[in-house]
Amino acid sequence: MTERDEAREALEQIAATRRETAHRAASPRGYYAVAGFGMGLVILGLGLDGWVRWLLYAVGLATTFGAMTWYTKHTGIVTFATLREPGAWRAWLMVAVSLVSLGLAFLGPVVAAVAALVTTATWAVLGPRWDADWVRSIEEQP
Repeated sequence: MTERDEAREALEQIAATRRETAHRAASPRGYYAVAGFGMGLVILGLGLDGWVRWLLYAVGLATTFGAMTWYTKHTGIVTFATLREPGAWRAWLMVAVSLVSLGLAFLGPVVAAVAALVTTATWAVLGPRWDADWVRSIEEQP
């Protein structure tokens, strides 16, 4: 085997490891819907009063952190994407919608309910697409 063949084989092994890592880091199906639902419950709680508010906070946070635990157990790793990658606009949009929703939720229960639904839907729709873009960018790294 020549040095050129050894180099080609080494590059192929690196590419295979990169693909394996990328697919291992991919979120489980439904992850973003569950995490978005948890965030939606927290946002809904902001528009309510009394014990219901605290119940929604607790359930929403437990759901969100449960989704994060599910991700960690599913993938076996904890990882964070950089938000400068191709397709990162989706992640930034998810963050922006969540922050605006958090602010609007203080305007009352109806606004909080709409903001919670918009946040949940945004996470459920954009999250998997962002995840696919992120996985693809890991695979294509030089």
